[in-house]
Amino acid sequence: MSPDCWKKRQNPQIKRFPMETGLVNVFRPVQELNERQVSASPATPLPPSHPWCYDDHHCAYNSSLWHLLPQSHCGGERQSPINIVTKTAVIDEHLDAFTYTKFDDKNTIKSITNSGHSVKCVLKEDTVEVSGGGLGYVYSTLQFHFHWGAVSHESQGSEHTVDSKRYPMEMHIVNKRKDLKLDKALETPNGLAVLGFFIEAADTTKSSGGGSSEHQETHPPSSSTSDMGAWKKLTKYLSAIHNISSEVSVTEEISIDDLLGNVNRAAYYRYNGSLTTPSCNEAVVWTVFKESVKVDQDLMMLFPIQTGYHNVFRPTQSLHDRTIFSTTSAAGAPGPIILFLLLACLCAFPLNLRL
Repeated sequence: MSPDCWKKRQNPQIKRFPMETGLVNVFRPVQELNERQVSASPATPLPPSHPWCYDDHHCAYNSSLWHLLPQSHCGGERQSPINIVTKTAVIDEHLDAFTYTKFDDKNTIKSITNSGHSVKCVLKEDTVEVSGGGLGYVYSTLQFHFHWGAVSHESQGSEHTVDSKRYPMEMHIVNKRKDLKLDKALETPNGLAVLGFFIEAADTTKSSGGGSSEHQETHPPSSSTSDMGAWKKLTKYLSAIHNISSEVSVTEEISIDDLLGNVNRAAYYRYNGSLTTPSCNEAVVWTVFKESVKVDQDLMMLFPIQTGYHNVFRPTQSLHDRTIFSTTSAAGAPGPIILFLLLACLCAFPLNLRL
């Protein structure tokens, strides 16, 4: 019997159930999956997985094979992230203060989405901007997203490292040159500007990880604090984006300034690099801020717990012949250090000159 004949015989029989019983729509609505996992037998065809991933278990191309992906730039010599060696960074006096437009606006985050690799917050179009900071152009802010490690208080998952120290998380604010379309920006060495902020626990009192003693002395523990209310509002949305490509509108009032808090934005590193996910276009002017954003440990843990993604960061890439630039030391020096230096200079003068 052909499939068409079978369908014709089936339909009248199926229709008899509601006709004979008088009952219609006898089914319960679907329920929340919550933390359960749906398994499939080996014979069940599944949709294709993402072509790339960070580990060896969920795709055909892990991070060491990204350069083999079609139209990939991941094998280039200006790749990101990198390890920032502080003692070789070159001071650049042209790295001045940034100008942030609408970073304080609490209604610019349009939606939050599960990208299949991270959590991304999409901003309202043509609203938020950044300029200054030696960039030379005005950049439109498109989105910001996060990188993190595993579900552990000791986990470290930042993409960039400083003197081999890896931080627990890293936030990337992605900006596109305002005078370029996105496709053109991806082909231009300074078409994109990404602001990278390290994130660590608010109760951290000393440097952790593999940093050298020199690094710990020149970069003392951060005293910056963020608006924990804003981070609580943001992380509440994570439970609504369990599925890949799921997206929810952001109705809470959250500004980028709220999330960053009073972190020192005058002290930063600068280098030319790439996107840190395929196709790794070498079109990024990177700014990595020296002081970390401080966030409650429990809120940080919600990222791997709610999404199920662990260690979502690319390993550091070779610097090759690139130079890492830095703001002047005074720009990033905490108040007590500046006061100490002033007192030292004052004491160096003879007493009769000081009088």
